Amino acid sequence: MLNPYEQYKQTSVNTMTKGELLLSLFDGAIKKLNQSKILMDNNEYEQSRVLLEKCREIFNYLIITLDYSYEMSNELKEMYSFFNREIVKAIFSRKTKPIEDILPLVRDYRDTWEQADKLARTSKN
Repeated sequence: MLNPYEQYKQTSVNTMTKGELLLSLFDGAIKKLNQSKILMDNNEYEQSRVLLEKCREIFNYLIITLDYSYEMSNELKEMYSFFNREIVKAIFSRKTKPIEDILPLVRDYRDTWEQADKLARTSKN
């Protein structure tokens, strides 16, 4: 049996719209990227690696859930794969530069999806 917090979390995820879920994933990735930078700056490489691996899981999830009936899905796959490659560089180099390079792009994608979600909601009404 799940504890009350886990039950709440599971219910929240199950009741999110696709747009809300996507934004939540991007928010999680941004948070983990920022935290991993701080950990690296403090020479806490193992904890940083754990967070970066979780980021890779987010981008892998985004890749496998793409709908390839849309032309832009291939471009999204390439960008998410690029994010993953840069994360791997950060893990092995133990340097924050690859994270700093992708963070603005990840934020831009997050903001773009937020705008798309708002437009989709507005057009439904």
